[in-house]
Amino acid sequence: MAEDMSSLAEVRKRILAVDILRALKSNYSYAQLSKLIDLPPTVLSRYINGHMLPNSEKSEKIIDLFKEKYLLEIIKAKVTEVGGAYILTQVNYDVNLQNLIARFIIHEFELAKIDKVLTAATDGIPLAVQIGNGLGAKIVVAKKERDIGSIEFLEERAVFSPVLFKTFYLPKGSIKPRDQVFIVDDIARTGATIEALVRLVERSKARLAGIFTIFSIDDSVQKIKRNLKLKCRVESLLNLS
Repeated sequence: MAEDMSSLAEVRKRILAVDILRALKSNYSYAQLSKLIDLPPTVLSRYINGHMLPNSEKSEKIIDLFKEKYLLEIIKAKVTEVGGAYILTQVNYDVNLQNLIARFIIHEFELAKIDKVLTAATDGIPLAVQIGNGLGAKIVVAKKERDIGSIEFLEERAVFSPVLFKTFYLPKGSIKPRDQVFIVDDIARTGATIEALVRLVERSKARLAGIFTIFSIDDSVQKIKRNLKLKCRVESLLNLS
């Protein structure tokens, strides 16, 4: 079983590398890509046109280069700041970009057996859906109101300040004991929402596999790690501070 998961991760990595090349090809010629990635144009053409897949070493090189030089720049270009507030709509609802981010996360976290992808309503849902689709995992959304028709709920309060808080509701049983749960959201501002989601996982007696946000503010990621003493990875792609 472990060998099967390893093989699946390897195939995903190589296909991700090809999709990255295809995304870059929309902005660069083969000659330009060749200089950027240090591979002959003829080889790049075979990858992009689906005639062959890059090997593991070349795939890692392509993925790492994309992360370090291009992905963050693409995301930054889609973020606007108005009166001190960050507008993330162009990132959160760009389906192609969300798909690329999701597949990048699956590769980076080496995710294999995930049962549930948990997020908070509403802006974390697009990314959760993409990750869930990529892993064949169910999406679970903690909402700010109770669903009509559900009788029992788990609820947790996210406290942002002494006078500001939100309560998140999760239908009881939507996360089962021993489920492997991966938490995602679009942004960690104070860390309070993520902490509430972690408590919902713990109260469900499930296992936390990792936490990812596209954006973070200040030291919110470090605060989450410090406050909850987590053993799993907690990562953010881009700090906006």
